Amino acid sequence: MASPAAILAGWGIGLIAEVHELIIAFLMALIAGGVILNVLKEELPEERESSLGAFIIGLSLYSALLLFV
Repeated sequence: MASPAAILAGWGIGLIAEVHELIIAFLMALIAGGVILNVLKEELPEERESSLGAFIIGLSLYSALLLFV
């Protein structure tokens, strides 16, 4: 869990510094890739019965929802 000091420091830096849109896009892609890898690792293990079809349907619906938001 992030400390309040780190949150305030990030907020203060955000007020002062200008971050290029390319850097923001790269960081968002990095975070999204990490989330996808963690979901794939946890939700589709080989040991358990998993439904790839249900996973793909859920992935498609969530992707469509994010595109509309």
